[in-house]
Amino acid sequence: MQKFTALFLSSCSMIAALSAVPVSPAAAQEDYKAKYDQLKRDYDAVSADRENIIQQVKGLVESKAKCESAEAEINKATAARDAALAEAKKAQDQAAALANKLKNVENEYAAITRERDELKRTLDKMTLDYKIVPETQRENARLRDDLAAAQRNLKNLQIKSKRLEDQALNDSAQMEVYRRQIKEFKKRYELAMAKNRSLEKKIEQVPARFAEIARENKVLIKETALMHYNLGVFYTKNKEYSRAIAEFEKTVELNPNDAAAQYNLGFIYAEYLVNRPKALEHFRKFLSLVKSDDKDVDWVKKYILTWQTWEGKKPID
Repeated sequence: MQKFTALFLSSCSMIAALSAVPVSPAAAQEDYKAKYDQLKRDYDAVSADRENIIQQVKGLVESKAKCESAEAEINKATAARDAALAEAKKAQDQAAALANKLKNVENEYAAITRERDELKRTLDKMTLDYKIVPETQRENARLRDDLAAAQRNLKNLQIKSKRLEDQALNDSAQMEVYRRQIKEFKKRYELAMAKNRSLEKKIEQVPARFAEIARENKVLIKETALMHYNLGVFYTKNKEYSRAIAEFEKTVELNPNDAAAQYNLGFIYAEYLVNRPKALEHFRKFLSLVKSDDKDVDWVKKYILTWQTWEGKKPID
């Protein structure tokens, strides 16, 4: 733009100078023609410069638009990256929470197992005490017989001592032995009677304690079976089928009437491990336990019917 202004001013100065100098018409015409040609060339150069500047301005405008678009894409990518990082952190937190939950379940299982073992030891001890009572009674009877025999021997010795005073020393020593035996028998008899009374009190408490232990044991077995079932579901969702089968088998071991565990065992053997005999075995147990309106009954019957037909066996009723 400055170049264009300078050329314009230069042309104006040249025209003014020419108009001030007197020349002949022919010379003036040639001179004017030369000046015109020069001005035309200058004008064309200025026009070309202007077009070039206009193109450069358009290029700058397009570059600016591209920069703004690129900046918007960068902002969009940054937002997407932040969102992805947030999702990754959320997934990491969920995995950590699940790991903690699994650890808590394992700790609860260990605590339940310890409590079950303690209850079993208590039950075994009480059972042993209960079994000892008849033996204690027999021991008491033997002690009473021994005491009666000792008393008879003492009486006989006393009679004999009167007849055999010449053998008083030997008889006295023998009598002292028997006295000590009788004293020991009496002491043992009293201890046995005291133990017998204690055992009789325990026997009176045994039925109620057995009933309470039986109830607690049933609750414990039910909770333990449920815990194994939940672990089986967890391992199935994580595609750890061997572990899932182990947990479901522990469930049916503790609760043979658990239809859901039998179904899950059959389904894993049928769909994932392709062990058809095992699948049929558990599906038949499932049908024997579940109600006829259960949502899975029809599918199980179709599965059994399909493979029985394929093997040439009689269809299920």
